[in-house]
Amino acid sequence: MATTLKRLLIGRPLKTREMGHAKIGVIKGMAVMTPDALSSVAYATDQMELILMSLIGAGSAKEYVSDVLGFSMMGTFIIVVLALLLFFAYRNIIYHYPLGGGAYAIGLNDLGKYWGLSAASTLIVGYTLTVAVSIAAGIDAIGPVVPLIGHHKLIANIVLTLIIMLINLRGTSESANVFVPFTYIFIGCILLLGVTAVVKAIMHPVSIHIPSVAGMHAVQGMGLFLFLRMFANGCSALTGVEAVSNSVPVFKDPSAFRAQRLLLTLVITLSVLFLIVSGTAVMHGLTYNADIPLINQESMLLFGTHGFGYIITVIVSVSTMCILAIAANTAFTGCPALWSAMARDGFMPRWLLHKGDRLVYSNGIVFLTFISLALTIGFHAQVSDLMPLYGVSVFYTFSVSQLGMVVRTVKERQRKWLYRTIGSGCGFALTAIACLIFGITRFTSGAWLVIVCVPLMILMFSKIQHHYQQIREDLKYDFSRPLQPDRHTITLVPIASVNKSSVHALEYALANFKNVVAVSVIAQNSQEEADETERVLREQWARLNSGVRLVVIHSQYRSVARRLQRFVDLELDRYEPEDITVVVPQFITKSWWHKLLHNKTGSVLMAWLILGKSVKVLAVPYRLPR
Repeated sequence: MATTLKRLLIGRPLKTREMGHAKIGVIKGMAVMTPDALSSVAYATDQMELILMSLIGAGSAKEYVSDVLGFSMMGTFIIVVLALLLFFAYRNIIYHYPLGGGAYAIGLNDLGKYWGLSAASTLIVGYTLTVAVSIAAGIDAIGPVVPLIGHHKLIANIVLTLIIMLINLRGTSESANVFVPFTYIFIGCILLLGVTAVVKAIMHPVSIHIPSVAGMHAVQGMGLFLFLRMFANGCSALTGVEAVSNSVPVFKDPSAFRAQRLLLTLVITLSVLFLIVSGTAVMHGLTYNADIPLINQESMLLFGTHGFGYIITVIVSVSTMCILAIAANTAFTGCPALWSAMARDGFMPRWLLHKGDRLVYSNGIVFLTFISLALTIGFHAQVSDLMPLYGVSVFYTFSVSQLGMVVRTVKERQRKWLYRTIGSGCGFALTAIACLIFGITRFTSGAWLVIVCVPLMILMFSKIQHHYQQIREDLKYDFSRPLQPDRHTITLVPIASVNKSSVHALEYALANFKNVVAVSVIAQNSQEEADETERVLREQWARLNSGVRLVVIHSQYRSVARRLQRFVDLELDRYEPEDITVVVPQFITKSWWHKLLHNKTGSVLMAWLILGKSVKVLAVPYRLPR
């Protein structure tokens, strides 16, 4: 039943040779890799205006409001320039690390182990927050239009997260097929918003308020630190840019070339959409509203709230919700791929290394889902509460990647290396400033959690690597030690009575081992019952005529497992652990509830032997027919 349900939900298993069909090109890549970055334009301008709200008083004139918002436009232009610098940095990272890994790979190889692990830690935090923030922002976007969702935000967040998880478990190509229309509809809606804003500005120039330099100078209370805070919040528009470099192997060959093309397309599209949203807000003096995001305000203003215009407004709201929700898909693609790269290097558990039935990292997808749901529930699906954690983690990874490219460029000193060094250096300075501002200004709001968690995660990754290294050392065979096939060994077969299950295990032991000894522990409520049980057992054993020695042990404390454990300890005084084999008979009941009617002596004994001793343990199952 479980297999049938799994097939129904995620589809049939794919063979390894079908890998080529599971990979994607640039068009589908826009749906899989870019929603995180593109969706950030839906809240980046809001986050900048949130900082500027302290400068806008009640009843302020539209001209003054536009002058204040002019700083958000200035921040937008700087962020667009930073996006171009990030493009050049990540284009080189894709070229040098075609197996993926992004900031983690460049930090590990060009800056050192702990730089790489710190970048990986913040990337993981960023990815998990991408799922939580994106879906929460998506639900917020549709809330004003669909009140039922708005009243049950947390439940809607959980359900939507699980739906996106299932879609991703079906495979990269199939998830791309689902998300492609939503991605391009959102891009079309924002472009339509921009065209409409320009047309209305030309038709009604009186309603447009362009900030002036003099007006911006006259704004009271605007200082460098406040501008840096606003800039840091606006840099959330750059989240997700690094996802392409983390997941290069999911592209069709030549994968690096396709990834670079997608990265360029992403940066250009992101810059245009961000300029449209910020520019429209500034021209019309639209300010931050905790209940209605700016994109919703702009669509209501430009298209209206009645008739056909309302339909367009709803489409814009729904497309915004969809792009915000499927932005989580970027994390479902990038984070499991990052974990796989780390597992390959020994920093993450091995079960995150390989792909599942649908040629995606299924274990990583499920693991990411549970972490993200924990964050969503813990922070009550509030975007403003999650953003401080998001900002510090994202911009630290940007800083590591930029610094890594500076170091690599200086080492290699190829053609035009000085220009590339200056560009990467400027990118490092800007992203480091954004990271620092986020860390300082939002420390008490939640950024402390990232600052505390990252060193703990680095310690955990190092411990995992140390464990795997120790395992390799412990398992390494000493070829100077001769192989000894004729060693003196003993095989123990615990039996409760002479029955089909115990005889089945005994036959297996006799066919594969020498020096077999049967052991039976008698645990009765009285000595008379114990003596009678032993008499019957020895009579049946004699009739069996197996030629195997039977050892009968009486348990005064009526504990079978403990007496068997004591017997194994006594044998360990005579034999080396590797020379003792315990063959445990086990009968398997037909129905699940039958298991509740039987004790677990065999299972307890096996668990004790496996966890506490170094002897060899074998289970010989006998399936009951009814």
